[in-house]
Amino acid sequence: MTLTVEADNAAVPQVGRRERRATAARRPGAPRWVIHVGRVVLLVGFLALWETAAREGWVNPVLFGQPSGIWTSLWEYLPSERHFTSLTSTGSAIAVAFVIGSITGTVAGLILGLSPTVDAIVGPFMTPINSVPRIALAPVFIAWFGLTMTAKVVLAVSIVFFILAENARSAVRSVDPDLMTMARVVGLRRANLLLKVVLPSAVPTMFAGLRLTFTYSLLGVIASEMIAATAGLGQDIVLFSSMFQINTTFAILVELMFIAVVITWLFGMLERWLLRWQR
Repeated sequence: MTLTVEADNAAVPQVGRRERRATAARRPGAPRWVIHVGRVVLLVGFLALWETAAREGWVNPVLFGQPSGIWTSLWEYLPSERHFTSLTSTGSAIAVAFVIGSITGTVAGLILGLSPTVDAIVGPFMTPINSVPRIALAPVFIAWFGLTMTAKVVLAVSIVFFILAENARSAVRSVDPDLMTMARVVGLRRANLLLKVVLPSAVPTMFAGLRLTFTYSLLGVIASEMIAATAGLGQDIVLFSSMFQINTTFAILVELMFIAVVITWLFGMLERWLLRWQR
């Protein structure tokens, strides 16, 4: 009997591997390596065409820049003192805006999702307020708070808050009603219901919102800096573009894209670690 049980247990991983291979075989689309090669080819082809167009005079490199010039400008700009000051100013504003907006937005969304009464009172006001263009409010925030980090943070928080509030509210509403009923039947109330049922079920949706809101907090801070600020990457974009140093402008944009990709990847790693129990 012992040998039989051990044999059965040893066969389980083999069955699991066969099922995963069969599932992968049935999955539509090209193999992963083909997708990666296709991405590289697309990127290299675009950069090669851009470089050729600038060198051959098909486009004006003063206005459109060129990849080789962007690469040179990037390595000239990154070690500079101006870049360090701008990156510190922008990065600190993004971090503060993301933390404040994420906490307040998530808490507000959980309250709206768990309380039908509060949702009925406050919910109708969410869409009209969120529909106001934030870029139109930037001069107002600057008039209120001056050319300070507070103005940048408030603008970014006004974007992040509503995204996460709606995301958290939808995540709570998506929890299986039968699961909620069973949890209440076994005696879970308030904090235990939230911690043991609602949050574990809502984490995937909420993390998708967090990845999105970091990008929007970055956009909010950069937009505020481009309108008026004493320092920041947004101010550098306006400065270098007004001086027709387009390669340096694109170099800053490349840096911002790199930061966004890295942070998004880190959020993905954290999400997979938190949801490892689902495997």
